Amino acid sequence: MEKKDLGIIKIKPGYKTPLQKVLKGDRTVEGYISGKGKLTLTRANGAQEIHIVGEESKGSFSVTVEIGELMQWEADKNSDLVNYEICFPPYEDGRYENIK
Repeated sequence: MEKKDLGIIKIKPGYKTPLQKVLKGDRTVEGYISGKGKLTLTRANGAQEIHIVGEESKGSFSVTVEIGELMQWEADKNSDLVNYEICFPPYEDGRYENIK
């Protein structure tokens, strides 16, 4: 059985998480729970992906973020945003680096 943990992140309207770089871990999955906003990913090759999420995304949006990639969630100015993060293996300090 593979060990993992789940984090629930709540973001207030107009706010965002720190820009984070994945430094270690076997797998990091980011997913949507509720509200409106976006997830910005910068892949290792420099390509940027912007994923807009809202109620239509419920139960269907998740994405894997690889080591060396950057991620940042941002809530819409008029809506809370709640997302989840699953870390394989469970989260430990040093998994991410806050860029700004």
